[in-house]
Amino acid sequence: MTSSAAPVRTLAIAIGNSSLFAGVFEADSLAWSLRAPAGADPGGFVRRLRVRARGRIDAAALCSVVPGLTSAVAGAVRRAWGVTPRVLRAAGGHGLRIGYLKPSQLGADRVAAALGARAAFPGRNVIVVDFGTATTVTALSREGVVLGGAIIPGAALWSGMLSAKTAQLPRVALRRPEAALARSTADGMRSGIFHGHAGAVRELAGRIRAEAFGRADAVVVGTGGNAAPFAGEGLFAEIKPDLVLRGLLMFSASVHDSR
Repeated sequence: MTSSAAPVRTLAIAIGNSSLFAGVFEADSLAWSLRAPAGADPGGFVRRLRVRARGRIDAAALCSVVPGLTSAVAGAVRRAWGVTPRVLRAAGGHGLRIGYLKPSQLGADRVAAALGARAAFPGRNVIVVDFGTATTVTALSREGVVLGGAIIPGAALWSGMLSAKTAQLPRVALRRPEAALARSTADGMRSGIFHGHAGAVRELAGRIRAEAFGRADAVVVGTGGNAAPFAGEGLFAEIKPDLVLRGLLMFSASVHDSR
């Protein structure tokens, strides 16, 4: 006899430096996601989520790299649905082992991405490249150990830094240039930013892979709001835009399963 019970609906929210990213899962399927600039009002963002959700939320989980917004978002979710979000922190409670000398220093978003990667690639070594405000490269072993990684300024920051620290360089949008050999200042910046960032990621991923796993196989996966422009550069096996949200779902499910 099959059960007619409605699937559990889980809200996952990632609070980043550049954006608020959220989605609703029905059982283990992502029904939809929504992204807003980091400057958006947290209460207004949650109200938008409530309108989009059109009904109940049974569980919620969030991760944050902006401590000042964590309580505001959690409180807005509680008022909207009567559900208290579980907050993912690197220090523990997520089932991974953290190889950092001080585990609490690892960003919660990187823990969420690692959880998502473990769910997407069970039993495999994974290198997660997360293209956000910062671009992070994180090594996760098949045994569930976050071994460490690297952090560089995100691709979108490069233009702002060049413009802010020089007298004549403009801001340019992040996109793949038509050619590396540029014939204008703006195109030269686009070339340097895009190909320079791709080269940095390729070098870091290669070195980290060798140091973490030696000759053992490892899959490289891209995620984050700025990953799409780099899809054709051969940097990773695939892009999974919802990796952090998927990790939050895994975190929420593990909490409920342990009760």
